[in-house]
Order: sequence, then C-alpha cells, then structure tokens
Amino acid sequence: MDPFNHFRSIEELTKTLSKEHELLAQMFDKRKLMKFPPSVALELVNGNESRLRKLIEFGVLIENGNSLEIESDYLNFFEEVLNVNEEISVLSVQECINTLKENIGYFLQESNVNRKGYYQDIVRQLLKKTGFRTLKNVVDLKRNMDNTYKQEPNYLIKIKKLDVLDQKSKSIRSMIKECEHLMDHEKAFFIMADNPQMARTCNDVRHDFTEAYYALMEIERQKIVYINQIELQNKLCQKIRKLKYLQDQYIIKEETNLKSVLESINPLWMEPRTYSKIKLSIEDLQQNDQLTALLRKIAERNGIKKTARVEAEPLSSEDLEEHVHEISGIDPDEVWSGFLASGYNLFDYILRYDYKMERSIEDHASLFCQLVILHPDQCRMTGKYATYQDLEYPIIYAK
Repeated sequence: MDPFNHFRSIEELTKTLSKEHELLAQMFDKRKLMKFPPSVALELVNGNESRLRKLIEFGVLIENGNSLEIESDYLNFFEEVLNVNEEISVLSVQECINTLKENIGYFLQESNVNRKGYYQDIVRQLLKKTGFRTLKNVVDLKRNMDNTYKQEPNYLIKIKKLDVLDQKSKSIRSMIKECEHLMDHEKAFFIMADNPQMARTCNDVRHDFTEAYYALMEIERQKIVYINQIELQNKLCQKIRKLKYLQDQYIIKEETNLKSVLESINPLWMEPRTYSKIKLSIEDLQQNDQLTALLRKIAERNGIKKTARVEAEPLSSEDLEEHVHEISGIDPDEVWSGFLASGYNLFDYILRYDYKMERSIEDHASLFCQLVILHPDQCRMTGKYATYQDLEYPIIYAK
C-alpha cells in the first residue's frame, strides 16, 4: 500500500465499497475456505483492472503471492459489524479502561468549563464502549466454548482451548470489577453525576456489567459440564481400547467378566416393538365370513366405527330424464353492441332496450354502471346530467 494513496473522505470510501460490494462479498464469504485468485476478482469487477488496482493501492485488498485477501482492518470491521468475529479481544476493553482513567485525570485538572465538558463527553463515550465490548466478548466467549467442545477433534487441544477461554473469562471478570470500582470510588464520577446523560450512561453500563456477570456464571457452569463430559468420554474411549486389545490377544474371556456381564443384561427391551403387516386378499374378504367377523371384532375393540360401504340404489327413470332450467339474464356485450349503433345516450338506450322481461330502475342503473366500467375508453363524457325517476345520471355517448 502506498502511504500517499488513501481515502480522503467518508463519501469516497463508502462509494468505493458500495461500487465493489460484489467482489468484497465474495471474498468475505470465502475468507476461510480458499485463497482468492486475482483472475476471479477481475471478473467480479467486470474486467476493469484499474478498479482492482485501486482497491490494492488504497489498502482495501492486499496481494499475498498469487492470491488476494481483504486487508485485516477492513476484515475486522466487517466481522465486528456482522457479529461474526471469533476473536475475544480482552485487550480492547483494557485499553478503554486505561483511556478512561486518562481522560478522568484530564477532567479533574482542567479549569475551563468547555474543556471539562469535552473530557466529560469522552468519558461518557468510553463508558458506553466499555460496556458494549464487554457484552460482545462474553457472547464470543460462549460461542467459542461451544464450538471448541463440539468441533475440536483433538482431545489435548480441546482441553487446552477450554483452559485458554477460562483464563479470558477471568480476565473479563477482573476488568468488570476494575471499571465498577472506578465508577464507585472515582471523584470525577461524583462531580459528573449532576449531568443526566452521564448518570444514564453509568446506569446502562452497570446493567451491561450485570448481564455479563450472569452470562459468565452460566459459561463457567457450562465449562464444568463440558470438562466432565470430556473426561467421561476419554475414560470410555480408554476402556474400549483396552477391550479391543484384549480381544486382539484372545484373552478377553479370561481377563474380564465381559461374557457374564453381557449374559446378565437384556438390552432388547430398549428396542422398538416390531409389527408385521399382513395384507389380506380381496377374495378372502369376500368369501370368508369368519374372517370378516374377526375383522369387525378387532375394529370394535380398537374403537374403529367406520361402517362398511353399501351398494347404492339404482337410478330411477325420472332421474335419467333431461331437465331444463331456464335462467333469465342480460348479455352486456349484446346491449353494448346495440348502443354503439344506436346514436342514443347510454341511459336512454338502456331504457329503450327490449329485455323480454320486467326490470326495475335499480336493474337499469346496475347495467349502466357495468357497461361504463367494462368500456371506459369507448365512452364520451359530456359533463351533463339528467334525471329519471329521482335518479340522476351522467349523459354518456359512444365515441
């Protein structure tokens, strides 16, 4: 990375990251699976080598032999924001506490009111940062402990990793106590307590520390459970290996009481009960009355009340006759076709149309609205209105 090449504004940085989001997303997803080849990266920037070169020169990507990697600062940022970082950074919390002490000292020594307010704001922000990082470290600690127990295949490495995580848990506890002691006994906090924002921040941080304490207690309990389970599994594995050795040497019957132990237990009671299904033939069910009676008894005993199907009665001659049911109705398309050729306005034409049946004024109004809705582009609105039997309607002609 050239030290003279760097982003000069947040706008330039965000635009660059947004423009190359597809490449960065692919590299982030594959950060643990493979080294990213430059040829694939070039394809993801549409073959524009200058765009790829800019990311390298500005320190977003770094070249590692014949592969590309996301620079550690950007990678840590992405992992922190997406909450997928597996590293437990106890030092970052300690750095916050150290910086907190420094700014508290500056606050006590400063006589200018505005500068004192500036240091007070820094202390408040550092307090919030300390509480947030503490909670995040506890969450990462729990996740790493679960992953270590469930995924680490090597017994010695698994025990060592759990011990390391236990040490980090103790470090987090000591830092929480140090920060709480600072808030309880530092003179500056009593002076700053008059500020409602500072008081609210202190209460929030104390709440975060309380949650962290309970979580650490649960982690400690889970760690003890994991250690005990590992010891049991290790002992069982040792016993199995010893039995395997005795079996290979053909002395297992003489050196152990394995045979008598196996003969004294009956593990079959743990096996699921097996059922064999027998499908009866249709001929037997139709011809064997004794079998039918037996099946009915079984059905009654099991509460099956489904009745047998019976043959339906034959259809009568009246059922086979053709029945015609006439339904009166109006064809809107036929009425509309006649209206287009009539020259009348729509409502007058609906009143004059020969329907072959009695129709009310509500039926006419309904047909009028239906035709307007079906053919809005072919209607010419005049903007005038007329009245028929207390019903006001717009005068509409065909275009």
